[in-house]
Amino acid sequence: MLFKPKFQLLLLGYFISLVTFGQQYTGPEIPPDSVKVRNIKDVFIHGETEGHIRNYFMATWNQGELSDYYANAIGARLGFHTALYRGFRFGLAGLFTYNAFSSNLTEPDPLSSKLPRYELELFDVEAPENKADLDRLYELYLEYQTKQVKATIGRFSFTSPLINPQDGRMKPYSVQGISVEIPVIQKSKIILAWFNHFSPRSTVSWHQAGESVGIYPVGVDENGRPSGYKSQVQSNGVAVAGFQWKKRGLLKSEAWNYWIENVSNTTYSRILLEVKPKVRIGAEGLYQSQVGSGGNPESALAYFPDQRQWLAGGMLAYEPANWYFSANYLHLGADGRFLFPREFGREQFFVTTPRGRLEGLGKSNALAFRVRKSLPHKLTTEAALTKTWLPAYNDFRFNKYGATSYWNGLIDLTYKPDFEPLNGLSFRLLYVSRLSPNTKLPLEKRFYNTNFHHFNFVSQLTF
Repeated sequence: MLFKPKFQLLLLGYFISLVTFGQQYTGPEIPPDSVKVRNIKDVFIHGETEGHIRNYFMATWNQGELSDYYANAIGARLGFHTALYRGFRFGLAGLFTYNAFSSNLTEPDPLSSKLPRYELELFDVEAPENKADLDRLYELYLEYQTKQVKATIGRFSFTSPLINPQDGRMKPYSVQGISVEIPVIQKSKIILAWFNHFSPRSTVSWHQAGESVGIYPVGVDENGRPSGYKSQVQSNGVAVAGFQWKKRGLLKSEAWNYWIENVSNTTYSRILLEVKPKVRIGAEGLYQSQVGSGGNPESALAYFPDQRQWLAGGMLAYEPANWYFSANYLHLGADGRFLFPREFGREQFFVTTPRGRLEGLGKSNALAFRVRKSLPHKLTTEAALTKTWLPAYNDFRFNKYGATSYWNGLIDLTYKPDFEPLNGLSFRLLYVSRLSPNTKLPLEKRFYNTNFHHFNFVSQLTF
């Protein structure tokens, strides 16, 4: 871990010295919100504190004799960033989680011999027995910002289609490295980044880029043997290049390239076009290939095999007042599996829905329908129905995790009270049902795979 506790204190002193030195800076124009800062004291006095307190109850009802589980996590996030001074800003944020009550998350299901998948993600997937020591410093950064550039170095959140925070549990994904954003013409920007450490969602530790791959379940290789890449991936980091472009609300496009040193290269792009008022169409595509040894010179220990994989998707949306309707489609090619480390983030395709990853699949199709309605009094409702056509669970070349074709139903309700004394409170009810009516999958392999009902209730105070 690059930022050890003693080093964090030294780094803090170094950041403060940079801000002090900034009094002699004669570079680009100072952003307007920093002119009130006259000295190092004002840098902190005029800083901002923000965070949230979150309570998360989760339960899953599995099929037949398979075990059911529940858990309730409570925790908080607290962040602070200084005021801008000569373009510089320092920020940090930490969070903690506590297991208020739960079923025994360390007791495997007797039939599948597996631990509960979703409930354990509320805490620490690396240490299922850990119920209280669940704190993490996940942001510690120095930012420099002008009208021409925004640069961030340290630990922070990064948002893109494949590497992102995804703050849908108690701890989001976080990265360590450097990121630069350069505004260009017509509300567009170029993003360049390099990340060498990751702290995956549902963990408390930081890991080097290579060693982080394999913290989550590793599935099987193309021959059906348990994948051997856990703690064996050799990579120094990930280089990211992105371009986002907007034009008067009619056109929105983005393109990203993710180069995982010695592992793989993945290119993704999407475009959204308003063809007529309230009607949009979209297209997306991804292509990836091996880099170096795929993570390890021994093929049995490599993460990314010698393959070239692709996917393509489309979207049609209609958005009348306070409504949103969309039909979304994705096809994964038959040249291999779509592979991108789950420890870095969660893929954001048109068909993506909560609890519905497609990483590890090939030769597959997915169709998703969504409807969303914003109601008075700060209530938002969303429903989705997804159908996937997947290879057989034992077609290992295209099916890394033994998934089976399924119907996925989702109901998502979010309520933010429109009442001044309750300002900052929000409540979310998320229900997911995954069913495979005619599946031939053995019962023990259906555990958190299909034929289950999943419930989430989140209460949060944001400040």
